[in-house]
Amino acid sequence: MTKPAWLQSQLDDRARTSDVLRAAADQMNVCRDIAADLNAKGQDHTTDPFWQAAVGESHRLVAEAEALGIDIHDLGEEAARRR
Repeated sequence: MTKPAWLQSQLDDRARTSDVLRAAADQMNVCRDIAADLNAKGQDHTTDPFWQAAVGESHRLVAEAEALGIDIHDLGEEAARRR
């Protein structure tokens, strides 16, 4: 039996929102880990091209999450939970 279109749409939206939340939170942690590793070596993370690229991707994912109604604070909490 197939699901009605309205139900499938809601399921797809929830799955997409969950995927975006997870991806944005994980990317926040990637940025944090890169910065921590560089700082532990006595290096400034803000000039590192890998950190800069990771932050760019993080900003893109945060914007996508915010477009879906996910607050930046919720993303931060999810990132902390996933550490």
